[in-house]
Amino acid sequence: MKIFLWFAKASQLLLMLFLLISCQNNSENNMIRTKHGWKEFVVNSKGDSVMIIYNSNKQKRSEISFKNKLYDGVGYNYYLNGKVKNEIHYKKGKKNGIAKWYYKNGKLYQLTTYKNGKKNGIRKKYYKDGKLEAEMFYKDNIPQPGLKEYKEDGSPVTKYPQIHVEEINKLAFENKYYLDVYLKPKGKKTSFYRIKNIDGEDFEIALPKGPKKGVRRIPYFLRPGEFLMEKIRIKAITTTKRGNPLVLYKTYRLSVENRFN
Repeated sequence: MKIFLWFAKASQLLLMLFLLISCQNNSENNMIRTKHGWKEFVVNSKGDSVMIIYNSNKQKRSEISFKNKLYDGVGYNYYLNGKVKNEIHYKKGKKNGIAKWYYKNGKLYQLTTYKNGKKNGIRKKYYKDGKLEAEMFYKDNIPQPGLKEYKEDGSPVTKYPQIHVEEINKLAFENKYYLDVYLKPKGKKTSFYRIKNIDGEDFEIALPKGPKKGVRRIPYFLRPGEFLMEKIRIKAITTTKRGNPLVLYKTYRLSVENRFN
């Protein structure tokens, strides 16, 4: 009888050990070796498939759920300290909703509104102490006017570059006249456009490069005796010192006559 009881207990222990080893093996089998670490596929409580990425030390770096082979749900990236670096909402493979980025201390750094994979709506940035640093607007990924930036003391930033237009007269020898367009003071990564209305709709046409870095040039050819009067609408998108997109507009009225024969 004692031998039978001992055998039964030993069998239970062996069974538990077998199940434990099996679970561990199944968990390890879900881990796929990658170039920079590990990848794992699991099913969450909602029944969604989740892909988890680990570094070479098996620290979790990111996770994202998906449906029908497309990102769908909330995706997370993590700092090495384990705190969330960002959280991004997806729907059918595209970013949708409010995406958030965080500092390493866990405080909010930036939030951006997405719709169908594009930035649409407001973006806000914060200092590490939680104070608002900037707010700007997007439409279909394109920055819109209305940027507001704030210093760390909460006061608004008021000094920004402005669009300048300089007339270059080459009529006497070349029958040419130029408008050089630039920012003063200079901006960073600046794009210039001329806005033209065609059949009641505005179109933005990129300005050709000028003779100097940061300068764009609008050329005109005027025959002797020819007169030109034109209203020119110019748009510039540049980057501020704080790294935010600034949209500028200027209307310039040109009036010129080639009096050279």
